This record gives sequence, C-alpha cells and structure tokens, in this order.
Amino acid sequence: MLDRTLLVAACLAAMLAALPATAACPVPVYGPQGTDEITDWYAKYMLPLAKSPNAARPGKSEIGELISKANALHRRSISDPLYFEPLVQKISAQYANDGDFRGLNTEVAEKLVGANSADGLDFSTLCIDTRRDRFPDDTFAVTLTGVNSDNCQHAVTRGLVFSNTLVNGSATGECRPDHIYRQSFFSAVSAGTNTITFVCNKTAGGCMRH
Repeated sequence: MLDRTLLVAACLAAMLAALPATAACPVPVYGPQGTDEITDWYAKYMLPLAKSPNAARPGKSEIGELISKANALHRRSISDPLYFEPLVQKISAQYANDGDFRGLNTEVAEKLVGANSADGLDFSTLCIDTRRDRFPDDTFAVTLTGVNSDNCQHAVTRGLVFSNTLVNGSATGECRPDHIYRQSFFSAVSAGTNTITFVCNKTAGGCMRH
C-alpha cells in the first residue's frame, strides 16, 4: 500500500513539473464589444497593467490619448525587429551568471533600464514576466496588450532578437478585430483587443534561436 502511495505521489509530482509556469502578466479574456463605453475597454485591457489599480481612472478623452500613445509604441516595437534589443541585452547581462530569470518582472526590468534611459521604453504599456520552457523561469516574455488589428497583422513569428512571437497566446494565433468607440458624431477611436508576446529562451548572451 505504501509503495502504491509513493508511486502515485511521484507521478503527481512529475505531472506538476511538466506543467507550464503560470504567466504573471494579466491576459485579458477576449470577448465581443459589449457596450459603447470606452471606459469598459480600459478596465479590461489597460487597468490590469496599472501600477496602482485603485487610483482614479482616466476619462474618455484621456483614454483616447492613451490608446494613441500605446498604438505608437506597438507600431515601433513590432515594425522594428531591434527595438527591444537594449532591454534584452541588459536583462541577459544581469542574469548572465544565473541559470534562469527567477525574480524578473516589469518593475525589475524598468530599474535595469533606468528612468532616464535613452532607450525610451514606456513600461506603462507592457508587461514582463518569466515562463517555463524546459525548466522553471528559463524564459522571459515581453507582452503588449491592447494591440490594434493593423499592428497585430505586422507581428512576425520570429525576429532578430527574440526566440519566438506569440499572437494572442499562440505561435499560430490570429489577430482579432478592434473595438470601435465614438468620441463624437464625427470621430471614433479604434481600441485594440490583441496581445503580442515576445519570448526569450535563455542562452549565453541573449535569446536562444530555435
């Protein structure tokens, strides 16, 4: 009886070890546009990234400005395959003597880059966490949330810096349509519903190329 119990425990431990690590970055669950309120889009796609979720929420015009700002970042980071190279180099250097990226998150990465860095990264519109490929925390990922359909369509599976690129959580994921919100009778805002994740599998000096 004892041998059987030990065998079951060993099998359970093996199964748990084989499971992928849960991503720390929040990933919105996609759904069709439910209301005409742009504040609902903000609550779903941007509020989870906020450093202070309990702070006063922006108004409709401020959300429109935030979307424009995020779209510009997404366009640069997706179209320029070397955009995140300085960030990857600094993270790789910081964890060069470690076997994994344990402890890495958005806050740690922001401190590595520095508030006055010339790299111009805006950490308010992205999220960084660690994942599991073969071993726990042997991979880190940079996730862009609220990416519009046009920028999503230009995301390539593999660039010059990262190991892989995921569209809505999958290497074969498809881009989703934007949500459209009217600010006035004459103007509308397209709010993205996609998630783009750049994945870096740890290797000496950077990301493993598969």
